[in-house]
Amino acid sequence: MLDRLVHLQETDEKIVAFQKEEEDIPQKIQKKQKTVGLLEEEHNQIRTTLNEIEKQISDLNIELDEVKDHQRRCQARALAVKTQREYQAVQRESEIAKKRRGELEAQIKEFLEEKEVIQDSYLDVESRIGDQAKTLKKERSEADSRLKKIQGEREGLEKTRAVEASLIDPVLLSKYQKVFERYRGKGVVLVSGGVCNGCFMTIPPQLYNQVLAQGGVHQCPNCSRIIYVDQE
Repeated sequence: MLDRLVHLQETDEKIVAFQKEEEDIPQKIQKKQKTVGLLEEEHNQIRTTLNEIEKQISDLNIELDEVKDHQRRCQARALAVKTQREYQAVQRESEIAKKRRGELEAQIKEFLEEKEVIQDSYLDVESRIGDQAKTLKKERSEADSRLKKIQGEREGLEKTRAVEASLIDPVLLSKYQKVFERYRGKGVVLVSGGVCNGCFMTIPPQLYNQVLAQGGVHQCPNCSRIIYVDQE
């Protein structure tokens, strides 16, 4: 009966391993999807920054055109003035416009340089999104195939388990299942040198002798696992 229980546990451990893999595979895909999502979010943020810089450049260019136009008007007025005072006033306006033009051109240059750097970053993130998306597509396809295979193998094991379980005493099976579910594995363990291989606690001598005699079914008083000794 214990041999049957050990075989049942081997089947259960395989089933649990498949169940764990079934849980892990979607989590890995979700993690990859999250990575792509974060990159897309970063991509959108960079695009927003680029739009803002392009608007600032556009606004500065409009102002620059106005300043240039004002300079031209000042030059035209300078040719038409009749007094020294008027000429000096026009010259001051022209100098102010010239200074402002230089400031605007310097600002535009800075923004263009910044835009170039950000565009490089934008293209880099865009490339990374493409690479990650291809990887995700491939991994999702592999995951779907693996899940189908796992589910088929697990269903086959569950049928085998049903047969194995039917050959075990219901009371013993119930004890085993409670412990197995509690630890999600290892409901039946060996005792070596008087020590339970489940919790690694020493078995009381009297109980150990009973286990050695292989008479009946015994449980570890510490972890409640069903214990047995190697018959070889």
